[in-house]
Amino acid sequence: MSDYNLIDEPWISVVVDYKGTTKLVGLKEFFEHAHEYIALAGDMPTQDFAVMRFLLAILHTVFSRYDAHGEPYEMIELNDRMQQIEKVDLEDEEDYEDALMETWKDLWNAKKFPEIVVKYLDAWHDRFYLFDDKYPFYQVTKEEIDTSKISKASPSKILGKNINRLISESGNKIALFSPKYDANNNKGLLTYDELTRWLITFQSYTGLSDKVIFGNEKYKASKGWLFDLGGVYLSSDNLYQTLILNLILINRSNVNYNYSVQKPCWENAPSKLVEKAIRSSCIDNIAELYTTWSRAIYFNKFNMDDVFQMEIVKLPDIKHEDMFLEPMTLWKYNNVGDNKGKFTPRKHQLNKSLWRSFGLMTKFEEAGEVNSKIPKRKPGIIEWLNDIDESIKNQHIKINAISMEDDGNATSWVPINEVEDKLDIGEFIVNDLQKNGWVDRINNIVDRTKDIIEKNYRAFLNDIAKIRGIESGAFTSSSIESMYFKIDKPFRDWLTNINYDDNKDEKEQIWNKELKNLVIRQAKIIIEQASPKDFTGIIENDSVKNIVTAYNNLMSNINKKL
Repeated sequence: MSDYNLIDEPWISVVVDYKGTTKLVGLKEFFEHAHEYIALAGDMPTQDFAVMRFLLAILHTVFSRYDAHGEPYEMIELNDRMQQIEKVDLEDEEDYEDALMETWKDLWNAKKFPEIVVKYLDAWHDRFYLFDDKYPFYQVTKEEIDTSKISKASPSKILGKNINRLISESGNKIALFSPKYDANNNKGLLTYDELTRWLITFQSYTGLSDKVIFGNEKYKASKGWLFDLGGVYLSSDNLYQTLILNLILINRSNVNYNYSVQKPCWENAPSKLVEKAIRSSCIDNIAELYTTWSRAIYFNKFNMDDVFQMEIVKLPDIKHEDMFLEPMTLWKYNNVGDNKGKFTPRKHQLNKSLWRSFGLMTKFEEAGEVNSKIPKRKPGIIEWLNDIDESIKNQHIKINAISMEDDGNATSWVPINEVEDKLDIGEFIVNDLQKNGWVDRINNIVDRTKDIIEKNYRAFLNDIAKIRGIESGAFTSSSIESMYFKIDKPFRDWLTNINYDDNKDEKEQIWNKELKNLVIRQAKIIIEQASPKDFTGIIENDSVKNIVTAYNNLMSNINKKL
């Protein structure tokens, strides 16, 4: 029994015009017309991120073996299913890297995908059936989750309304404000195209609320690889350009990854994938990373009028420490704990704009570097952007951020919200890496902006709280976030309007003036709402501290820094 092949059936939602019109397309149609589509248009941004990485896994697989003209690289041996047999020989590695870079440039200039992508999909047509007895897409067969192989009498059961993250309703808790009403079990219904998108998403953002594992010896279970990432990716004017911008054919973080054989999940049998996941937490190729599973999933063919249900078993987690094969995340350096001296992915924080992490995206400092208090590491996608600088001159790009927020419960890690943001800038900004270049300047401007808000404006707020005799915590925190909200759009506008030939000093002064006006305006609002007690003030160190002296201190400190 084989049904609903993703190469032929429409399931990928894309935007086709600037009116926002969307349509569903299959993989074949998608790769033939990607240059005509504007963006992915799935059910939510985290879903689009997961689906984009699946699409990139196809491209990484194909173009690690074939060039942009559909010709196999001479240093690679392929079988009759277009599958690489062995790693590139040591003496051919340099030539292979040169060929990969040439392929990327040719693809960028071609502006549409070559026929080789669809030929590859045709060669693996039998591995893209949503329902299949041997190779069900992103699933295992019933035999793989037999009672003899798992820790409980039966696998965990997950309903359609739970994997649909627009609802995320379990059997025990009703989701209020759901986009689907519950008459006739409507919340639990999924069409095949919806199921495919949510299946990919569920393998990427899972949580830990289910309880069944393989065997009886405990292991650290995956909550979905993307769940732990502070996702970062690039986008441009159409889907073709977006995919090519994110197609990192050369990994600068660890060159050994460049010679690994790409192993996407569909090129392996479900039993082998489960066996590999349990045996090893290490992954050495990007196609495998982009299609890694968090769960062994099984479900039967079903009628779309029936409530959907699937059975799942936890798979082990992937090694996170110094996992620089992953190019699409922010990194944090750990000074303490089990991961001391290691980098691990850093999630985005709710209500904290991406520009506030500009330094984490653009600075690269090795551990122990002189004058570096905390080592920093760029996301691999930004390193790649620096590498392809010459090929994409004057290209306007967006740096996008995406994360899934959890419930804070370490026993469940239920996905509850998503964090999304973007910066719209010219590529020349991120690639101006020289001393006192745009990257250096903007990092300093962001640091100074945060310093004025976090130190000077915070000190002003703490003084007000002390004068009023109230706890500073809630009052100060909410006022700080309000200040960030006030400056967010003006800063984005300032950043977006930077042109290649702008005078850096003049541009910096424009922001300094804007920042000063915004902070002073916000401080004056507090003064206008002041009570007589605020003006009377308190005695501190034999002098009067009131709202006027607090404001004067704020003004003095801002003038010194700006």
